[in-house]
Amino acid sequence: MENDSLQTSLAWLRDILQGKIGHGLDTRVLQGLRVIHAEKGFMRFDFVVPKSVSDIDGNWNVGALASLVDLLGGVTIFSFANRVVTSVDFSVSYYSTAKIQEHVEIESKVSANKGNLIHVVVEVKRKGNGEVIAVGKLWMASNKLSVAQGAKEKRNYLKMEGGDSLKTALAWLRGVINGKIGHGLEARVLQGLRVTHAEKGFMRFDFVVPNTVSDVDGNWHVGALASLLDLIGIVTIYSFANSVISTVDFNASYYSTAKIQVRVSYLILG
Repeated sequence: MENDSLQTSLAWLRDILQGKIGHGLDTRVLQGLRVIHAEKGFMRFDFVVPKSVSDIDGNWNVGALASLVDLLGGVTIFSFANRVVTSVDFSVSYYSTAKIQEHVEIESKVSANKGNLIHVVVEVKRKGNGEVIAVGKLWMASNKLSVAQGAKEKRNYLKMEGGDSLKTALAWLRGVINGKIGHGLEARVLQGLRVTHAEKGFMRFDFVVPNTVSDVDGNWHVGALASLLDLIGIVTIYSFANSVISTVDFNASYYSTAKIQVRVSYLILG
């Protein structure tokens, strides 16, 4: 630790790991993370995928992985720039899966600096053979984005049409929200989600951002938002295709932030 920005970024990471800051989601997705090398703009981590971030198949939940990538990218950028940053563009490519209790290595490196925009690449590899599991790329900005305003509440009624694939998709979603399926992470990020319209390949949702998915600034945690996008995207695709799918490429652009308890609506096309 050579300077204040590096010390501050590592202290912030330690506080998250110990549950001293945030609302628990960050601590959960980082559980067991260990820093093995740290310098300005470059960090290396050791990680054993914990049971708390399993999906229903016993693999590392892609939303939890996205949360980890975002957090470690932010820590690395702070060590480089010594200023608070906000994700404005975020993409993760998934090349393989990792099972629970698998050992992985993570490298996070600042690759570009353009004014108030900084780019970081986070690589997740399997320990031992170096197989790439996922690569995350983030553009972060130091300026504070405007807080999203709550949309006007609309009274919609659930409309289901289109056959078994739609019913199965919605039943699966209800199971996840109720905590009957998965390991709790999905239920946490979807807490309070309400389907207002559903047909094959098209869904609309109503959502009030819960306290459980807050970041340290009281905004909707970008990793939790990514998890939600992945989950409801899968539900929408299943309603259309009637087949099980896996995420292979995921891109989210963040245009503004949302505070906890802000009401938002989703329109998802399969």
